[in-house]
Amino acid sequence: MLTKKQLKQAIVNESSDIRTAMISIKLTGLSIAVIVNNHNIVIGVISDGDIRKQLLINDSMQILVTECMTRDFAYLVEGYQREELLKLLDYKIHKIPVLNAKGELVDIIGSGSNVTGFTKISRARTPARVSLSGGGTDFTKYFMDQGGAGLSCTIAKYSHAVLKKRTDQKIKIYSHDFKQNIQLESIDDIQYDGKLDLIKAGVKLLKPNFGFELEIGCDFPPSSGLGGSASLLASVIGCFNEFREHRLDRYAIAEYAFEVERIELDIAGGWQDQYSTVFGGFNYLEFDRKHNVVMPLKLESNSIREIEERLVICHTGRSHLGTIIQKDNHKKSSKLDSKQNSERLKEITIEMKNNLLRSKYDDFAILLNETWSIKKDNDPRATNSELDKIYDTALSSGALSGRLLGTGGGGYFIFYVPPFTRYSVIESLKSLGLQPEEVIIDQQGLRSWKV
Repeated sequence: MLTKKQLKQAIVNESSDIRTAMISIKLTGLSIAVIVNNHNIVIGVISDGDIRKQLLINDSMQILVTECMTRDFAYLVEGYQREELLKLLDYKIHKIPVLNAKGELVDIIGSGSNVTGFTKISRARTPARVSLSGGGTDFTKYFMDQGGAGLSCTIAKYSHAVLKKRTDQKIKIYSHDFKQNIQLESIDDIQYDGKLDLIKAGVKLLKPNFGFELEIGCDFPPSSGLGGSASLLASVIGCFNEFREHRLDRYAIAEYAFEVERIELDIAGGWQDQYSTVFGGFNYLEFDRKHNVVMPLKLESNSIREIEERLVICHTGRSHLGTIIQKDNHKKSSKLDSKQNSERLKEITIEMKNNLLRSKYDDFAILLNETWSIKKDNDPRATNSELDKIYDTALSSGALSGRLLGTGGGGYFIFYVPPFTRYSVIESLKSLGLQPEEVIIDQQGLRSWKV
């Protein structure tokens, strides 16, 4: 697909001479120039061969392009079928203009094009993450000196994105969750104004050289404690990655997502969300001054099924406090009591990982409860009387442990339910007007593909 600059260089007005056409051909390297009238409607094409023939007849560079252009030229209409292109190529037509319904030039394709895969639509979906332990030790301010560790898994609730390339530089973005539309003339018009800034920042850093239409949405509400921002950004990056010549690997995608939130938009937080949601499955993560390492846990399929049966999630009906708590936690990370909690969290993270690998589920659950106690100790705003009631109700009806996901203050609870207690816990949560849900582990992480 031609860039906006190349498209402009390929067009020559009907009043121009063949010298202008030669310059156009040299600039684009396409071997043809497209001739338009004063209304920008294509009326013909001229090739370097046409120009050479004319110079043999009349050695003058001032001859008008209309004197030697081809008026009866082959072209395709935008939205053409692949077989139409293949037939023209088989007819030995090497450069073919693509026109819109008005007759204006939108592209030039030919034998050098990827005719078997010129799809212009991509999709991606990325799972939500469940942070099991280690939150806070993944803050750069902490792990640069102390080292950090995290344990997470991803579940079958997804952020979705679909991307369609345009033939101009215009940008259209629609968010299903926020019911917001954005329309821009080009990437140069991006401004942060509180309206889908997360997505705009992602686009700004990726620097696509084409216009596009992007639609996004999630299977879970905003501010749910499931790492939705990282998940959604990963899906958007995944869509654009489908059109990159040099594809980003999973580490690079996670780091782009981190850069968008933490550097470009200065949103407080750690690194765990981005790696967790991109890689998918159960992961043990280590952070230090030089490296971030993702180590997938190789659990037996039966172990994963059993874990699914022993977990229940439930949205509290409230948004979590997000960056409000994160900013304060970031400031407190150097205080002694906070450091002691963080050191204990790292110990818990390693123990929980080992318990999962050895199928010691109840031991894992007891430690899950301790992470909730530490979270509340770090910031009392992580809970309130309403949230405590949900937690106490679940435990009194059979749950062994539980905690709020994310920063706390709202969002999703996760509960560990031993055998023969699952349905009593579910019914008790329903009695509070809540909607408990099953947990299905996603083991693939970010997936992107072309339509």
